[in-house]
Amino acid sequence: MAYSQYASHFVLGVIYTKCDDVADERQQFSLADLAKIPSVIKSFEFFAQPKFRIATARPGSGNTKNIGSADKIDTLINGTGPFSSLGEEVYDDYWMYYLTRDMAEAVGLKRPYMNLKTYLEYKQRGTDTLKAHAKEIASLAEDEPENEEVAS
Repeated sequence: MAYSQYASHFVLGVIYTKCDDVADERQQFSLADLAKIPSVIKSFEFFAQPKFRIATARPGSGNTKNIGSADKIDTLINGTGPFSSLGEEVYDDYWMYYLTRDMAEAVGLKRPYMNLKTYLEYKQRGTDTLKAHAKEIASLAEDEPENEEVAS
């Protein structure tokens, strides 16, 4: 299913603590001993957040376009990542057009941006020129078809 066809994009997270007191992994237990087997994890905390509220502006790994997430517990639980204040529309735009270095090189492009600062610079590039020609563009647009490209 296409990204745009989903009603929402949520992350269900589980935060836990690793137990120091664990069973010897070589020891065998019977089902009767199940209650005596020490757990390897404890102190579960669950959270659910819209993905944009916990996303960061960097990939989750070094060589893919996986969207990275906050790495502070309170940011995850409270949904206060950088896009939480910028909004889902900025998050979608940022990540739909984000290119890793390898992706940009594969298509012969210079990376348009690599963080929120350079994203802002990229989005502002050329806007002054367009604003200066707004009336001219509007009058030229009157002669252009609205919904379809003209076949050449």
